[in-house]
Amino acid sequence: MENLFKYFFFLGSSVIVYWFLLPSQWRSLFLFAISLIFMAFLNLQSIPYFLLHIGLVYGVSFYIEKGRRKRLLLILTLIWLVGNLCFFKYSELFSRAIVEFGSAFPWTLRVEFPTLLPLGISYIMFRLIHYIVEVYRKKASRSSFIDFGLYVLFFPTFLAGPVERFQRFHSQTMEMKGPDLSSINWGLFRILSGIAKKFVLADNLIQWIIPVLHSPESHPRFLVLLCIYGTAIQVYLDFSGYTDMALGVARLFGYRIMENFNRPFFQRNIAMFWRNWHISVYSWIRDYFFFPFFGYRPSNLKIYFGIFATMIVFMLWHKGNLNFLLLGIYHGLGLVVWQFFQEVKRKYPPIRKWSLRSYFNPVAIFFTFNFVSFSFLFFRLDLTQIYAVLDRIF
Repeated sequence: MENLFKYFFFLGSSVIVYWFLLPSQWRSLFLFAISLIFMAFLNLQSIPYFLLHIGLVYGVSFYIEKGRRKRLLLILTLIWLVGNLCFFKYSELFSRAIVEFGSAFPWTLRVEFPTLLPLGISYIMFRLIHYIVEVYRKKASRSSFIDFGLYVLFFPTFLAGPVERFQRFHSQTMEMKGPDLSSINWGLFRILSGIAKKFVLADNLIQWIIPVLHSPESHPRFLVLLCIYGTAIQVYLDFSGYTDMALGVARLFGYRIMENFNRPFFQRNIAMFWRNWHISVYSWIRDYFFFPFFGYRPSNLKIYFGIFATMIVFMLWHKGNLNFLLLGIYHGLGLVVWQFFQEVKRKYPPIRKWSLRSYFNPVAIFFTFNFVSFSFLFFRLDLTQIYAVLDRIF
């Protein structure tokens, strides 16, 4: 709570300076400096690393705009950015695997290679990749280095998203006017909503859920099932609480950041669930992974494989371990089955007509919620614990 109080004191002071003490032309520079200060409090070592990459992408974008070996520059830049992201997110996983493999042989040298993960690298690298691709496509407008750096490191969103698109963010920077009382009120309401979701509901709910799921054999079957549903709701409250706070803080400075959730548990199929859960990252992976590799003139087989691969990439982006790999396989198979059902509906109009009847909606929502809820066990439990929970239920 002490850190939270310091953060809001820092935030309130920054808002006052931003709107009432600075000339409008200095606002971007001020927000960029505030973002660097905020990052320095959390992880000072990350700043040189990210400034280097911001400068690299910004410099390469000039040459791409001029058409000088633009395709080669794009490919090399993407290899560098994706390579950095994979190295920092997965090198520890591979080093542990090597160490564990080597431990079976007593004559091998047992050395671990700890890797310091730059704070917010997942979201920041996605923004850099998005920008360089959009420059290549001639869809990103020219900006100053400060405005570009502000987009990449904007402190409400660099840590946990959403991944805003450059064009939308930059246009707001260029059109920023004076303070709007209704926007500030909306921002404060969203911050309070996020605090309630995260610190009041999610943090207390998890303390009640975990003891039950860790020893399911000691609790009634109905209570264990209730905790499975509670886990899904807790993850949603935790993550959407952070998003609410991020959107609220951004609005205090005049920025309207894209929503990340849109009633995901009330969607009637698994595809609609993913279009409304973690919207910014899911849509990013769709636009910059699925469509470029699988989405142009696709066959049915290519679509199936692309959907499956996209979900695995999406899950492993969160965390590189067996749980998230299995989670990607689980949801990937679910989406493939759903896509196959769309083909069936196209071939057999009576089935399509039946599936669109209004009385079918509650059944579809209930089935989707159950399918999704069981998958959230992978967020909180290891495989042995998941087996024990499922054994108790079924």
